[in-house]
Amino acid sequence: MERIDLETALELILSRTIPIDDVLKLPLRKAHGLVSGETIHAPIDNPPFDRSPLDGFALRSADTVNASEAAPVRLRVAGVEYAGSVYTGTKSPSLLPGEALRIMTGAPMPEGSDAMLPKEDVQESAFKENGASKENGGADILVSHPVKKHENYIFQGEDVQKGQSLISPGERLDFVRLGLLAEMGFAEVPVFRPPEIGILCTGDELIPPGEPLPPGKIYNSNGVLLSARLRELGFRPHLLPIMADECETAAAEIGARMESLDMLITTGAVSVGDKDIMRDVLTRLGAERLFWRMNFKPGSAILCGMYRGKLLICLSGNPFAAMANLELLARPVLAKLARRPDLKTRRLEARLQNPFPKSSGARRFIRARLLTENGAGELLESGLPLVSLPEGHASGQMRSLVGCNCFVDIPACSGALSAGSIVEVVQYNA
Repeated sequence: MERIDLETALELILSRTIPIDDVLKLPLRKAHGLVSGETIHAPIDNPPFDRSPLDGFALRSADTVNASEAAPVRLRVAGVEYAGSVYTGTKSPSLLPGEALRIMTGAPMPEGSDAMLPKEDVQESAFKENGASKENGGADILVSHPVKKHENYIFQGEDVQKGQSLISPGERLDFVRLGLLAEMGFAEVPVFRPPEIGILCTGDELIPPGEPLPPGKIYNSNGVLLSARLRELGFRPHLLPIMADECETAAAEIGARMESLDMLITTGAVSVGDKDIMRDVLTRLGAERLFWRMNFKPGSAILCGMYRGKLLICLSGNPFAAMANLELLARPVLAKLARRPDLKTRRLEARLQNPFPKSSGARRFIRARLLTENGAGELLESGLPLVSLPEGHASGQMRSLVGCNCFVDIPACSGALSAGSIVEVVQYNA
């Protein structure tokens, strides 16, 4: 298939994309951003015991029924309990009538108690016995108002109950979910294996950044651009060494690399020049060609094939074209492969802040920045956000891409667009 539209291309390659179903267990510290592979149930209650929410005094609410400002109730402090310890008492593990327990935040509520008062809400009296230690009990407190049962009281299982579902398959493990699993005592979590994605840039003209730049050469920005973007999306791509424009060598390299990859994205060598070798590479590999070239700009020269059941997407070597087609074509595939529906781009209407004076014979995606307010900081009366266009829209330009977060989707056979025109926007940083 040649010169197909974006929607047809997506339908075709998504129909050939099978989500990864391998599940492995990883330590929590290595699972951030990955997708849960199983339903996970709580093995314990959280909190695992009734506990105090504050520093203060645990007591029996029945002892304070008659307390008032004029006639405060006096309670004997039987001891002290810190977080991480359990009150055992001297005569009984249970708090006795007329007793209170000095207690710290997070410590278990002692048996016999059913409420607590913060330290600032009670009056501590002088010691009753010579030599008694305030830290070890022996003092009295005065309570000047009735305390309700379960006042300032955190129940066992108040947050999570044993057996409750915590995580479902397909949920992305963010910092909150990982913290919840740690709180439940999990050291590992079952996840769907993240896809192994290769980035391979072709071109005799390319050299790695950091080396002296010989005449006629350019630095390989695409490798850094695309691999960094994939990391931002939550993947861990493999940036492969630059590949020369030589068909036999390239085929051997790709054939060997695909063994350990789930998907390979290449840039360059996909047009009609003498050294645009990727079509011949697919032929030499015996790969199935799905399509070549698409009917939109930038990066209409795109080649896509299947090799050993794995997708091979060959993008343009122009930086913006490669970036745009990563978002428009490869990103939906990665969303399905990795079970990441959160990666789907968002389409919405917006109003142009500045004009686009160039007519568009073919469908065109141009870089832009979506704004929610106008220059005065006021919401637009139409309820539509503004979209601002930078200067410079050539496929090889990178600087004007800084700060952009969307594409304006301009239909084929469109004339110049004036400021205020309503356009469709593909928001890729949503």
